[in-house]
Amino acid sequence: MAVLLFHMQVPGFSGGFIGVDVFNVISGFLITGLLVREVGLTGRVDLPTFYFRRARRLLPAALTVVVVTLIASAFILSPIRFPSVAVDGAASAFYVSNIHFANQGTDYLASALDPSPYQQFWSLGVEEQFYLVWPLLVMLSARLVGVHRLVWVLGAVVVASFTSSYVLTDISAPWAFFSLPTRAWELGAGGLVAIGIAGWVPRRVLPALGISGLALILAGVTLFDESIPYPGIAALVPTVGTMLLIVAASDAPGWLARGLGSRVPRSIGSAG
Repeated sequence: MAVLLFHMQVPGFSGGFIGVDVFNVISGFLITGLLVREVGLTGRVDLPTFYFRRARRLLPAALTVVVVTLIASAFILSPIRFPSVAVDGAASAFYVSNIHFANQGTDYLASALDPSPYQQFWSLGVEEQFYLVWPLLVMLSARLVGVHRLVWVLGAVVVASFTSSYVLTDISAPWAFFSLPTRAWELGAGGLVAIGIAGWVPRRVLPALGISGLALILAGVTLFDESIPYPGIAALVPTVGTMLLIVAASDAPGWLARGLGSRVPRSIGSAG
């Protein structure tokens, strides 16, 4: 919703683009937890089943949007622009649109320019590429160092990815914004929460963590804008905020878990 309201230029949502970062952390948390539980029970990851489930969830809707957008573009856009949009559509269908837009030097936050009608597919490209790599990393790491030492592997990935994101934001902003290697740290941060760092936190501080997490996310949504070099160090705000929210929500009887699990947010999540 933050991303949609940002693109609709609703006042107060100038930093709504950080919704993608929030999603990345949640996605990393859910997928890593699923994979680690499977490895713990069976010693392996059933890769065909994993990939089939992801495809069944994402492919029908994504391909429908790709096709409908292409047909609409043929009628709406000029004959000069349509071929380039068709290439964007092909890249989106194969989940490499993030690489395609980074290679074009696209500035996602340049809202004054007419974006590609497929530009929103960049985050889905990152997600799908993550799904290809992450199960293999988790399974191989669990075999080589053990499930209990997986935190060190994921920690190393997070540090390396964040460092590359920070450096590239200044020297090649499109690649920093769109590529999986520079976004993997957000997904990995969610993975770190999934494999147990929440258990290191005393229960009595969970309410304060929840309030802090919400405050960080709201601050990013309302105070950030297109002038901030992004992702860079600024992406720590929504990423850390989401980590704190997930950790705080691990207290099932607490106010945050009950609030996030209530009917309205669950309905919004299901619709998304």
